[in-house]
Amino acid sequence: MILKSLLALMTSASLLAAAPLVYEGTEGPGKGKHIVFIANDHEYRSEETCPLIAKILAKHHGFKCTVLFGMDEGGHIKGGGTPIPNIDVLKEADLLFFYTRFMKLPDDQADALVAYFERGGPTIGLRTSTHCFNGQKGKWAKLNFNYGGDDYRGGLGEQVYGNTWNKARGQSHYGSNHNMGGTISGIGKHAILTGVKPMHTYSGAYKSQPPADATPLLEVQVLNTFGPSKNINKDRPLVNAGWTRNSYIAPSGAKKEARVVYTSFGASEDVLDENARRFLINSSFWALGLEDKITADLNAAIVGKFQPAPYTTGSFYRTGVKPSDLAGWDSQVMPANAKYAGFEGKVNPRAMNVLKNRPHALKDIQRLHPDFKPKK
Repeated sequence: MILKSLLALMTSASLLAAAPLVYEGTEGPGKGKHIVFIANDHEYRSEETCPLIAKILAKHHGFKCTVLFGMDEGGHIKGGGTPIPNIDVLKEADLLFFYTRFMKLPDDQADALVAYFERGGPTIGLRTSTHCFNGQKGKWAKLNFNYGGDDYRGGLGEQVYGNTWNKARGQSHYGSNHNMGGTISGIGKHAILTGVKPMHTYSGAYKSQPPADATPLLEVQVLNTFGPSKNINKDRPLVNAGWTRNSYIAPSGAKKEARVVYTSFGASEDVLDENARRFLINSSFWALGLEDKITADLNAAIVGKFQPAPYTTGSFYRTGVKPSDLAGWDSQVMPANAKYAGFEGKVNPRAMNVLKNRPHALKDIQRLHPDFKPKK
């Protein structure tokens, strides 16, 4: 009897760990609408940005928000080229909130993603989603950011969100990660910009070239400082940082009439700014056709606790975290006891560049890894 009870508990715990992360709203303009978030990038901490925005949209505005992550074999969140369990939930989605980079997915998972675009679902893409696939083989090779075929040039990023990682016709680095922050401001009048004031972003600016059918929304001024200031970089004039579209090309080549929002910011440190969060909340309302519900004072307050990790590739991401660890309104993103990965306690030669302007981050890393000392 005791053995059966233990087995039942173990099975229940296993199923809970494997289940997708869902925040279920109860009241508000979003009631009855389901937003599916896909967080699967190597660098800018989509695994932190997405659950934060999902909690806000669910708790304050009534949406049902499901957050899917790239996962390792142990059921832990690990962004990048990792598989995305439960991606079939896209069948139920009213909106896809997409934040990925250089993915390689099993065919059945790519099938589920493609099916969403083939039915013409609206979507919001953040930062590296313009170069969402790299190294995808077989029937979905055309999704790759560097796909050169005339049938789907630039892959899913260019055909859906309007850009790919290509200096000549798409995106390239413009600011400097970890050294130059940016001030992002709205352009003109649009429902999404309601109540959105200039925001500070810590992710280095991209130079983006909006597609011909886009409505520009945002522009970024590169700063000479990592943190907020008025010390602008005069060698880096204003460039575009976001837009909307009213259609995209699905992988089949069919044009789909659907609302699209893209912005080149999105690192988890960026959404410390209330105006960055407000932009993403308003974008979700607009993409779903709820622009008449957008007001200048929509609640953009953080739900629970939020402590973003420094963005970089291969280091300082939080490890050992399962989606279930982020469940509930009071959860912290990421859990306070989740250790940092990518250096295993050894000196990291890139650490000073990442941490020199983040003394708070260094303090927290050393709280969990007392022997860590960045190279000077």
